[in-house]
Amino acid sequence: MRQPRPALRLTTLAAASGLLFASAAAHAQVAAPAAKDKDTQQLETVVVKGIRFSLETSVATKRNSDSIVEAISAEDIGKLPDASIAESLARLPGLTGQRGPDGRVNVISIRGLSPEFSGVLLNGREIVSSNDSRAVEYDQFPAELVNAATIYKTPDASLVGQGLSGTVNIQTLRPLSLGSRQVVVSLRGERNSNGTMVPGVTGATGMRFSASYVDQFANRTLGVAVGFARLDSPSQTKQTELVEYGDYTPYGLPLTGNAPSKVGTGQALLPMYWTAQTATKKNLRDGLVAVVEYKPSDDLHSQVDLYYSKFKTHEVAGKWQQSLFGNWSAGITPAMSNITTEQIGNNTFATGATISQLVANVGSMDTRRTDDIVALGWNTSLKLNENWKAVTDLSYSRDKRNERYAEAYGGGYDYANKAWTYGAYRWNVPTNGDPQTFTPVLADQLSNPAKMAFGDVAGMDWVPNEAWLGAIRHPEVKDEIKSARISLERSLDGFFSHLTLGLNYTERGKDVAKNEDRLLMKKDANGEFIRSIPTSVVQQPFDMSWAGIPQMLRVDVPGLVASGAITLEEGQFSKWVANNSNVREKVRTAFSKLDIDTDLWGLSLRGNLGLQVVHASQSSEGWEYRGNDEMPDKSLLFKRTGGTSYTDVLPSINLVADFRNNWIARLGLATSIVRPNIVDMRAGTSTPAVNGDAAGTPHAGEWTTAYAGNPELKPWRAAGIDLSVERYFGKRSYVSLAGFRKNLLSYIYNQLTAVDASGFPQVAPPGVTPKPIAPMIQPRNGTGGKVEGIEFAAALEGGLLAKALDGFGVIVSASKLRSSIKDQNPDPTVSTARDVPLNGLSGRSNSVTLYYERDGFSARFSQRYRSPFTATTRDIFLNNTTLQQAADKVADMQIGYAFEEGSLKGLGLTLQVGNIYDKPTMNYKSLGGEAPDKTQLMPNYIRYFGRTTTVGLTYKF
Repeated sequence: MRQPRPALRLTTLAAASGLLFASAAAHAQVAAPAAKDKDTQQLETVVVKGIRFSLETSVATKRNSDSIVEAISAEDIGKLPDASIAESLARLPGLTGQRGPDGRVNVISIRGLSPEFSGVLLNGREIVSSNDSRAVEYDQFPAELVNAATIYKTPDASLVGQGLSGTVNIQTLRPLSLGSRQVVVSLRGERNSNGTMVPGVTGATGMRFSASYVDQFANRTLGVAVGFARLDSPSQTKQTELVEYGDYTPYGLPLTGNAPSKVGTGQALLPMYWTAQTATKKNLRDGLVAVVEYKPSDDLHSQVDLYYSKFKTHEVAGKWQQSLFGNWSAGITPAMSNITTEQIGNNTFATGATISQLVANVGSMDTRRTDDIVALGWNTSLKLNENWKAVTDLSYSRDKRNERYAEAYGGGYDYANKAWTYGAYRWNVPTNGDPQTFTPVLADQLSNPAKMAFGDVAGMDWVPNEAWLGAIRHPEVKDEIKSARISLERSLDGFFSHLTLGLNYTERGKDVAKNEDRLLMKKDANGEFIRSIPTSVVQQPFDMSWAGIPQMLRVDVPGLVASGAITLEEGQFSKWVANNSNVREKVRTAFSKLDIDTDLWGLSLRGNLGLQVVHASQSSEGWEYRGNDEMPDKSLLFKRTGGTSYTDVLPSINLVADFRNNWIARLGLATSIVRPNIVDMRAGTSTPAVNGDAAGTPHAGEWTTAYAGNPELKPWRAAGIDLSVERYFGKRSYVSLAGFRKNLLSYIYNQLTAVDASGFPQVAPPGVTPKPIAPMIQPRNGTGGKVEGIEFAAALEGGLLAKALDGFGVIVSASKLRSSIKDQNPDPTVSTARDVPLNGLSGRSNSVTLYYERDGFSARFSQRYRSPFTATTRDIFLNNTTLQQAADKVADMQIGYAFEEGSLKGLGLTLQVGNIYDKPTMNYKSLGGEAPDKTQLMPNYIRYFGRTTTVGLTYKF
């Protein structure tokens, strides 16, 4: 039988929602309740009291929930206690935050599993993401517009779009939950301790402004809430990258004067490839929330909510990089002197030296990104009779991301001899992560445009095209979710107190395009490349003295492109088609839940039995290019398609035993899933090429690795058990100990397979016959493993211990996790390690918050820590990068005063300091080349973000 179109189903449900609302509204007008008297209105008034009110609300949410949850709540309207919701979430037990390239926490891991394993909801509805995966970037949500967030560690069958590791439900304000009209205006100024790294982008200071209006009308049957928040904040970043320490003299590295290794017959390990980058980023975000809530009677409740965010960033960066590997192709043999060494175990490191010549280049980068997110929802509930209630929910969310990354490179050049020049440097690269420097011997060798030229410096050898000087990459992402839901609820008597039955239909479409153009030099009348740098695009030099470089050439890359001095050429097909994708999902979910509320053996037993049946069908389109990049031919660009469908049955049990003496025990059992990463579901694949090894060498004729998606991927699946014991002391104090175990019944690995190479471009060095088989890495479903851990959390008010401590308090949490799962790394060109620790897993994490609040004065100090972990991110090229991150410790503090009486009543003053320790993020990687001990790890990326000081005022009336 022919199935109705999904669009028709959504329309039908929308009509049903409207009919339900209209009929109920008419009924409400006939049977409108009498006006509430003054005393009743006073009883409903909520008094907001800063930190302690926030804690009280969060503790009540945790205690009263039938699931195992954590919660955060705003101290007041528009006032979460941190700069972003992600900072607050990262402090909860079992949750860890990951700082991004600009120092802001943008993704969250729950219980040791990577961000892709968690679900994120906005007002109970699945929300789009701005990257090419499912992981939501939390910095898209202004903290001023978030009222609360609940983190479900065990599933609730009535929630759709849950994750495998947990689910974060972000909630905006309900205007009828407040007792009266409230207006709040807030203004904050901030300054970064790094100052201004790159002039002309934004300064060292920024600001945050927000305004919220909440009111009730028509005898408190209609509520309206509107909130606006603007963020204009700078990021100032200093970054070094030690790509590799190694000894390559056994391979004939052209170089003299190196110190001998103290172990073995080799020489001291050298910083073979090192970079430094300075960057200033302007973050401009406008967020809007609007809520209309209507409740004319106890029988009808309807709410429409809108969320909108536009996040624009502009980053300008300067990058210097050197390569000792370049000695071979540059044809130079530099001499080393003034060598200082450091011995660690069996390895000898040349941490300092002067080198007579060094292959190096300079780069200017300009990145502009815009994220535009809108989410709209309409929820209506109607009590049909004494026992039954109907609920409908319609929602739509959409994200559009546009990004433009432009880069241009050059280096020292001798115009008279038409040759690259290689200057002398002094380096200091300690092995413990302390500041690293490469200092040019000649002060102007990196900043004088007359002594420099555009192009790929010989020895860097990034591209075979001699005309190349840079690129423009402009990826685009569009994500769209449409959802409709209807449910029936019935009150019951006896062991089961409530029944919920429902259906949900969701459509999701995500398009990812990696667009790339190359910047090429033009030729003059003599056929020579025009390498000279136009004075019109030369800007104030980068100051990179923190990295040993006093001044470095800075070029206005967008201005260079606009000037017409260079040529734009469409990028290589084989490089961008691998990541282009069009993925569509249709997910139908039937759910039921039986709530338990009874007395058993002298204790109160509550909880629920739940069941979800989820049917998903997915399809994908992508591309494969079978041509030669140097001679682009679109006729060799082929569309690839694929897809699959599957059904999962997901039972869940949540039981809560309340011993009526403030002791609570909880048990959770559930089967859960999370659908594959969208980028992994792409149908496209990259094109391998025959390597450049000459005939007669061991690897001649072998192919490079191709990378493909898999439209037939099925979800990660897990069965979990959770136990928790909690003891409560009053409204704001408790202690809890929880344990959990998740057995992943299936997992998704990147697996190395062999494919027929006969259809690939057979371009090979002279005398070389290409092999008939090429390697390809593709995500596949496989077996899983387990993740388990224990979590401790406590909150204690000082007043419980002594009256003199009234107002003081402490909140602590700690987690210890372990996993038997190892992500597979089948590509030896990425890392020699075959087994990579589970992405996002920190074995230990903890946080502590000390606070004081009394008589209008408040103070808070918070610190969070996570042990080393593996992090996989996607860069501007939409390529996966997996790194072993070092332990991370971040602290912040806040002092405030709120006037509670007099003419200044309603005014609040705040001082905040973020990243107090100014600790960098750091990751490690293994040694390269010949080294006595290759297992030793060295610092790789080191990023300093500076300390942020914020001063603000809030006025509430």
